[in-house]
Amino acid sequence: MKMKSAKTPNLSLPKGATSHRKRPKIQDVATLASVSLGTVSAVLNGNGRISAATRNRVRTAIASLGYHPDLYASNLARKSTQVIGLVVSNLQNPFFAETAQAMEEEAGRHNHQISLMATNFSPERQRAAVERLLGARIAGIAVITSEHDQDARKLVLASGIPSVFLDVDKPIRNSATISVDSRGGMQAAVEHLIKLGHRDLLFVRNSEKENGTVLLSHKLRDEGFATAVRAYNSLGLNTNTVDISGPGADAGQRAIASAIGRVRFTGIVTVTDTVAMGVYRGLQARKLRIPQDVSVVGFDDAYFCRFLNPPLTTVSISREELSRMAVEALLQPQLPSGRGRSFNLGTHLIVRESTATPNTKSRTMRAG
Repeated sequence: MKMKSAKTPNLSLPKGATSHRKRPKIQDVATLASVSLGTVSAVLNGNGRISAATRNRVRTAIASLGYHPDLYASNLARKSTQVIGLVVSNLQNPFFAETAQAMEEEAGRHNHQISLMATNFSPERQRAAVERLLGARIAGIAVITSEHDQDARKLVLASGIPSVFLDVDKPIRNSATISVDSRGGMQAAVEHLIKLGHRDLLFVRNSEKENGTVLLSHKLRDEGFATAVRAYNSLGLNTNTVDISGPGADAGQRAIASAIGRVRFTGIVTVTDTVAMGVYRGLQARKLRIPQDVSVVGFDDAYFCRFLNPPLTTVSISREELSRMAVEALLQPQLPSGRGRSFNLGTHLIVRESTATPNTKSRTMRAG
């Protein structure tokens, strides 16, 4: 007798249907790990005195369930967030990109995240960035920019959330300032060349726009250059300034094209390392050797400085220290007296292979 085989039930979904697996909740993690909700929360946030065995049990349950915290719901429950708004001037500029990276790492050490926006050196875009971040229920905001918009600052201060600004007015309640010693850094750069024996100096600036709009950080560097020149004026210094607007490296290259044959120089100080990179290109295209014919000093100590040929002498601003100050200011924005906090960040000159004593037979000495 022929037996009919039983049909296997078809457990596949109908064509076009999708599986809606229920998203695991924190309660599921607590149940699986046999702990309280508070214990799971403490493990997720890295808080509390939780034994290693319990912590491992919770993490195993999280991995087993594929649980991911609902940050939005968590923020609503706390009526605050663990997100810090960060506004920088430009992400193509190594200083700001490196600062953003350092800020993200420092914030992470305090269980915070970064929400990043760039202004491209525009005060109007700074204002728009601030408005957007303030509408996102952030825990605090750091405005680390070269340009400054007073309306944007007023918006931040009116919001009452912790804030920190770079190189601006004195701090007020719930707000802090970080002042970078750009003046002293530029003065040290100029003095370095003078002490090597250079008397013919070229200062290459990079205005924000063709109308000569000066960025705040650049203004401080201008003052440092002028201070150093005044201090050593008795040595008979010959100084010239070339100011080119536009992207930094392009400006540096164009500055050399403008200065060669018109002014004398054996030493060049640039307002940023990106400008210095363009200066390198302009000099080397004209078969001028660095530092045998021309010494070059930059400003910022961008990552690439060590890898230029030759490595660039430059003024260093610690991104790590800047970020530590900024995050500390946001987590503890004011003193017990209620006054805002202020931080001072020093700079220092890093001497590499792009500077040397002047070559008196250099073509640049005889130019003009």
